[in-house]
Amino acid sequence: MAPQHVTTILLAEFDIDQGSVLTHQYPANITSDNHVLAELMLPDGAHLRPADWTIFFLNRAKPAPWNGNTVAADNGDNPLLYVLNLVRTNHDASIRRGAAVKAMAICTTHQYLHVYKPVLLLALENYFKNPSIEVLKTLYESVNSMQLDPPELSPYERMILRSSDNKELFIEKFEAAGGSEDVLAKVDVAHGLGIVVGQTPLKGKDGGTPAAAMAKNRDCQFYETKVVYDGIKIPIRVPLSINPEEVGEFSLIKLITTFSPTSPSPNPHPFHPHLDSNGSNTHPIMLLMNALLTGKRVIFLGNGHPAGDVANFVLAACALGSGSGGVLRGFPERAYPYTNLAGIDHLLTCKGFIAGVTNQLFEDRTAWWDVLCNIDTGKITVSKDIAPIAASSFHSTGHYDDTRAVPIFSNGAAVQSNSKHDNGDNEFMADIISAIQAHYGEMVIRARFQEYVTRFVQLASQYEDQTYGQTTIGINRINTPESSKYMGTGLVFSDESSRLKEIAANAARIEGWRATTSYKYLQEDHKEWLATRSIRCMDVKRVISLLRLSRSLSSQDVSTLYKGFLQNIVTDEQIIEASPWKVVA
Repeated sequence: MAPQHVTTILLAEFDIDQGSVLTHQYPANITSDNHVLAELMLPDGAHLRPADWTIFFLNRAKPAPWNGNTVAADNGDNPLLYVLNLVRTNHDASIRRGAAVKAMAICTTHQYLHVYKPVLLLALENYFKNPSIEVLKTLYESVNSMQLDPPELSPYERMILRSSDNKELFIEKFEAAGGSEDVLAKVDVAHGLGIVVGQTPLKGKDGGTPAAAMAKNRDCQFYETKVVYDGIKIPIRVPLSINPEEVGEFSLIKLITTFSPTSPSPNPHPFHPHLDSNGSNTHPIMLLMNALLTGKRVIFLGNGHPAGDVANFVLAACALGSGSGGVLRGFPERAYPYTNLAGIDHLLTCKGFIAGVTNQLFEDRTAWWDVLCNIDTGKITVSKDIAPIAASSFHSTGHYDDTRAVPIFSNGAAVQSNSKHDNGDNEFMADIISAIQAHYGEMVIRARFQEYVTRFVQLASQYEDQTYGQTTIGINRINTPESSKYMGTGLVFSDESSRLKEIAANAARIEGWRATTSYKYLQEDHKEWLATRSIRCMDVKRVISLLRLSRSLSSQDVSTLYKGFLQNIVTDEQIIEASPWKVVA
């Protein structure tokens, strides 16, 4: 049976008498809550624009029973569905109100749902010409007939691919997957070219080297295929280097520049231990990062904007909090890239939602959110109604008196800290802003935030180890005689005082994160990683950091570490697992 790339096609339209109406669900109903779905497909102000794109997600809550051929949208037994929606307004003086507003959406399990934009444009155009369910059927059959068998890349291979401009990387993966007929037809084995992975040249069935010849015609950053719709061949390029929590097209750079003031000023809100990791000098992007990590309710407001504008900020925020999609997970499942007042009841039942809205009313309802990001003003506001943090939820390490005052709790609220201690976040953000101003690319910025969240997790494991005597998210408690031989595991600090100082500075937001779903997911992921990792005798990232940062290593230590590389990183899998840390350690 052919894989089902798209599960459902939806069609909604605005009726002057009934309002927003969900007209079709093909091939079967995906929800019985037709009104809310229609409202999402026809966002506020859609009739004022020729067209608008937006995104929303389905299948995010607990299972609901079958009802005939209907599956409720919040059926947890189904995978999360990403919905790409196009709404168009066609002006026509012959109809009431002088315009027809219709929207068509594709529901898919593919996080790269933006690749369906061209075919969705053609299909909605056809529906305006012929408003028939046959248009939805043709679209459904076309997209599900697409050849889609991209090579599988490991997390380490994705990291390498993201950091390289070499378009031929992992060409052997395409060869192993069989390649597409049109590319393989161009293979010229007479050249006798070879691509070597590890020590083994890749050979074709006839002894030639098809993988090498394919490299001349393929960009390995993408899997290229096509959709044939209405007799038109539409090229599709599926990005291969995206991480699991990166959904659709978004710009992390745009998120950062929008909310990074040129003249930073103290945040005008009472000190909050989870959010203000650098006291009153916490950078707005770091405040947002902390809100995402600790599961706060975050809203992006674009008053009167196209729904697609706020949706892209939400998708970027999911990437920010998850470490560019590659460290933590659980963010898209609590994301509402676009929502409105019709969906407010469901939104408020979601713990720690990340939502995009275009209605100014949300800004005034401070009880609905904890942190609001206004994309017009670039201002991030902490709600006056944000829940206070009880004193019992904050555990001091007990080993270091921080240079800032310990948060004082009075009637459940924290008093502002007069912090002079810089935990490194401001320096990190200064480097990020400098990189953006120097025109570094999107993937470079994403890589730096992936490393930032990776370090946060490693620091959290040390905090747990120190505070609770054990950790389930780090390898610093499972030192073996072999790993001790290679100078242990975990983060490298210049000295013990620096280590304790950084742990103390991050303690509150670490505790906030430990109460979230993303923390629980990481516990599961870390357990699996410990069982499946290829390099078991040494912590490569730590070793590289020691070689780069430590001035106290003896020549014998250096020799031991380099011999460790030679003895423990031998197979292709081990080389690939070690390679990314050469860039980020």
